[in-house]
Amino acid sequence: MRNLMAFLRLIPGAEPVGDPDAMIVDVTTDSRQVQPGWAYVAIKGEGFDGNDAIPEAIERGAVVVVAEGVQEAKAGVVFVNVPNARQAFARMVNAYMGDPSRGLRFFGVTGTNGKTTVATLLEQIYACAGSETAFIGTTGVRYHDVAIDTGFTTPELRTLNELFFELKKNRIDSVYMEVSSHALHQHRVEGIAFHGAIFTNLTHDHLDYHGTIEEYAAVKKKLFDGLSMDAIAVLNGEDKWASYMTKDSKARRVITVGESEENVVQIEDIVSNTHGVSYSLCFPPAKRGGAPVTLHIRSPLIGRFNVMNTALCVAMAVHDGIPHDAIIECLRTAQGPSGRMERYPLVNGAVAVVDYAHTPDALQNALSVLREILPKGAKLHVAFGCGGARDNTKRKDMGRIAAEHADRVVLTSDNPRTEDPQAIIDQIQSGTEGVSKKGPGRRGAATITAIADRRAAIRKALDASKPGDIVLIAGKGHETYQIIGTDKMSFSDVTEVAMWNADLRNKPKKKSSRP
Repeated sequence: MRNLMAFLRLIPGAEPVGDPDAMIVDVTTDSRQVQPGWAYVAIKGEGFDGNDAIPEAIERGAVVVVAEGVQEAKAGVVFVNVPNARQAFARMVNAYMGDPSRGLRFFGVTGTNGKTTVATLLEQIYACAGSETAFIGTTGVRYHDVAIDTGFTTPELRTLNELFFELKKNRIDSVYMEVSSHALHQHRVEGIAFHGAIFTNLTHDHLDYHGTIEEYAAVKKKLFDGLSMDAIAVLNGEDKWASYMTKDSKARRVITVGESEENVVQIEDIVSNTHGVSYSLCFPPAKRGGAPVTLHIRSPLIGRFNVMNTALCVAMAVHDGIPHDAIIECLRTAQGPSGRMERYPLVNGAVAVVDYAHTPDALQNALSVLREILPKGAKLHVAFGCGGARDNTKRKDMGRIAAEHADRVVLTSDNPRTEDPQAIIDQIQSGTEGVSKKGPGRRGAATITAIADRRAAIRKALDASKPGDIVLIAGKGHETYQIIGTDKMSFSDVTEVAMWNADLRNKPKKKSSRP
């Protein structure tokens, strides 16, 4: 049991109404979990207000209730008024569990696109250099031979803390994790002392949650605001939000990366083709009077956006003292995360590419890359949709981008949730109207088809492909489910491609009419 007073010292602005020496058995935000002697923290979420469950929590035996707003005194219950209930819960949980993040080195990656790729590559670089590493992100949790699907980009704080205990038990020394804007806003990474933080970019996404792009940026900035003086901040210097991210950061090592001369680390001599990317990365002298350092980087990851993704990792590793040879050698063979520009040759001579692109910027990047490597005379196809009950302001933009860059577009569902799938498709399709084509070799307007059933839509896109064509299946990437209504059903874009290939391979060949 813990004394309430010990928790109150950790919570800014906490005002107890009742006995501050009350003893607490455990703490939760779920009134259904409350047992006698527990503390209940009332959090107002998107779909449920925890304040409405305070009577239930008290009935179940809560002796402490933490909430935003003054509560009336009640016999046997201490009410604690706080300015931020999420932060209060985070600090209480950390204290109750003994701050299990201590003893681990953390590297956080935030941004709209590229988080999974950067965190995955960074983890591989440090593993090559001898660290005992773990990855936490959209594709799950990985360490040693263990793989866990959490269902979150950044899991809830109690889940993270339990994981940290397990990592230390397995002698993990460093953790490479994606840090989502939701996680920052909801204080899921409260108490984690990040040794390094990387900013990839900031584009249109999650505005249904954050309201404005400015608020979205302000939440991302929290990762850098919390860095210590000894931490390393590495940022995509080509993004207009980069300087904003670190304007209040205490980190003494702030490294911007990009092609322009204003960046601390400069990218030069870029080559991007079907074999991957290569470029030179120029670092300033490590000491006054020393010579600049240039590293020649090669990676099998395709697309110019992977130049920045890999360069951010290299910059972090170099400034953290990882040997240059180890970095270069690792990136020559390092693999990107599942569902990120994964290529699958098709039986008919075309190629399918499965990618997680679900924002306007990510979709444009993926289509632009594939347009660059498309054989002359071949066509670029794309099948994609937009998630339901999520930011609907990006739908029209994604329709426009698809029509600008692809020859054939199949609009479909992507976790429609409780929204009408056809209504989502109609919003996307409104962006395709009257769009001027872009890209070398484009002739005529894109062909637009709408099929709400994702399996049928993917098959339609694959059926239309010819030898040399590329079919991008975007939006879900590594995901193995489809959410329709409130049901989460098994579904995988990768599996659909494999099944289509198998069906075509096993299809009886037409017999010749010749004698």
